[in-house]
Amino acid sequence: MSHKDISREDTLVLLASMGIVLPKDTKLPIEELNKRLGQALDTSQEYSDHIETALVDPWAFPLWPTEKSLYEATKRGNMTESLMGSMSQPKKGDLSSKEDTFKEMRQSVLSLAYACDQKIFEIFFMGAEEKWGIFVRILDVYTLKNEVPLFYFVYKELLPSPNLPMKALKRQIQLSDGPYVTSIVSDLERRTLLRLFQKNGKRLDPKYHEPHKKKGIKDLGLSRSFVLPLCPIGMRNLGKLTADPGCDVCGKGTNSRCLQCLSVLYCSKECQRADWPSHKQACKSLKGGKWHTISMAQPTMLPFLTIMNRLDSSHAVTTPTDEPPPDVHNGKMFLAKFQVSLSSGSSGPGDMLVYDRQRSIRVVWKRSSDPVLFDEATRMIGSKLKFFRWLKRTGPYQFEICIDRAPDQDPLW
Repeated sequence: MSHKDISREDTLVLLASMGIVLPKDTKLPIEELNKRLGQALDTSQEYSDHIETALVDPWAFPLWPTEKSLYEATKRGNMTESLMGSMSQPKKGDLSSKEDTFKEMRQSVLSLAYACDQKIFEIFFMGAEEKWGIFVRILDVYTLKNEVPLFYFVYKELLPSPNLPMKALKRQIQLSDGPYVTSIVSDLERRTLLRLFQKNGKRLDPKYHEPHKKKGIKDLGLSRSFVLPLCPIGMRNLGKLTADPGCDVCGKGTNSRCLQCLSVLYCSKECQRADWPSHKQACKSLKGGKWHTISMAQPTMLPFLTIMNRLDSSHAVTTPTDEPPPDVHNGKMFLAKFQVSLSSGSSGPGDMLVYDRQRSIRVVWKRSSDPVLFDEATRMIGSKLKFFRWLKRTGPYQFEICIDRAPDQDPLW
């Protein structure tokens, strides 16, 4: 394996550190896992929200105002992190666990912002023993819409040799005699930072010529790239990134479901037949479930005016519209989350917020629509405040629910 590659095992751990938890025994090929990692890195940067063109020309954006704090503009978080203060804890570097890699990466991007605020533009991301490193020279910071900073820089991976030890390599690579910052990173963070830098670097418009004309940039083999602030990935996007874990048998792309329960994905009839002995029991249990018709409504009451999950980025909150939700499931069965309103109290159970993994559907189930069935669901939920059930769409706000059949295990969303 190349010193830049990320193993299959580490890719799964890295995805999990971003909240994208796939089964440890997933059969998804490494190419698909790498694709999801790339999508996750884009999602964390909120890339499509801030950049609308295929190629990025930094000159198309205004420079960042020097009087504005880059550190404050780069900070991102969610409710869970705010309560736990996890992002305010010191960076652990090489002592961090692989499960903390994404948090460490976000702190590394914050360190770029902090250094720029201090008028320090050269950063070394180093291994503890300095056997490898990454040199970054910030050239400019540009302002995207909503005052989001784009850090434009050149970088190079540092690999010393007997003829050129790290100390000499660091002296050689510096573009100025000014101060610099050293940040210790783990090997997995190094590989992931390089993956991010390479990915973004390919998006730079080749017509964009370096305006600074820094002496030696080309001769030193420095590559151009940019990075946006890294955000925690919210539940809506986590649902998209964990969807379709591949054929239950071979991991290939799926094109069919079990027609009896619609809960298992396959790539072919051959794989479905091979899986039937192990799937039969679960399939039959769902097949015999009781289906009931329920009516939903738009979440217009106060508790649901703003829908925010504990993992959603605190600066990106969405509100519902007045239109019926789209039928992205095309009438097929799908799993939905039912969440009891936090306003429930001694006066009785409150209404339930209902949404699917992609949050294409965000509606409210009111007790007044069917008190008997609603109370039965409330008893099933108990003290957990939520449960997952299978739904079928039958109208703009009409659904059928399989009330007495739960998934084998609750998904993470």
